[in-house]
Amino acid sequence: MTTQRLDIGYRIAWKGRWHVGSGYGSAAVDRLQQRCGGGAGTPFVPGSQVKGVLRHHCERLALALGLKAVDPHAGAEAGDRRLLAHFRPLARSELLIDRLFGSRYQGECVFVTNAIPGGGGERERREPTVAARTAIDRVTGTVMERHLFTTELVEADVDLQGAIRARHPGGVLTQEGEGFPYEYALLVAGLLSLETLGGDKSTGSGKCEVHIESLRWNGGSKPPEAALKSFEECEWADMIDVLRAEMKA
Repeated sequence: MTTQRLDIGYRIAWKGRWHVGSGYGSAAVDRLQQRCGGGAGTPFVPGSQVKGVLRHHCERLALALGLKAVDPHAGAEAGDRRLLAHFRPLARSELLIDRLFGSRYQGECVFVTNAIPGGGGERERREPTVAARTAIDRVTGTVMERHLFTTELVEADVDLQGAIRARHPGGVLTQEGEGFPYEYALLVAGLLSLETLGGDKSTGSGKCEVHIESLRWNGGSKPPEAALKSFEECEWADMIDVLRAEMKA
């Protein structure tokens, strides 16, 4: 079997102000926005954050469909035992999420670029604003007196563009005949389900829509609607039996 390849170009359209923290502050602002090159560079969303949120959404979809999922960062003893139990080649794993994103046994299979502003430039970019909030005591859940912190927020005036590249050895993905792999269909559904990115989501920041600009599977263009059709038509309840049968083969 040949290597499976999926390339997706996506666009993030913001519905409001957003913030992706750099981990740094200044004399004027406690939480600065992540920027290309730092300082006065262009605000962006790191590909690692997009990938983390995307995997979380795909896990939630898998669990809702009755499939299994194990947190790759599980730290509890029970979680570690589950990770050990599924430490095997992807082609022999019953975890659809591992087959899609990769595992510690076989390495990463999905790679996401940083989401940066597109080249349109038809609108003038506004300077980020600074919002002030009171700090919350994590122990008591109440407001901490005389503790005010500020956050740099980016206005929703420029869309961001990024790309996803998936590469899988032959025999890893699950598909019916020569049809679109079900793992890739799950990835497309998870990507389109993203509604928020970044921090301060509890205060309404980071609301967005994700649009697929291009989708190429094994070198050929494919409409996103066709990928979603594969997701909708899959008998996910039977998927568990298929995966278990492949493990025993």
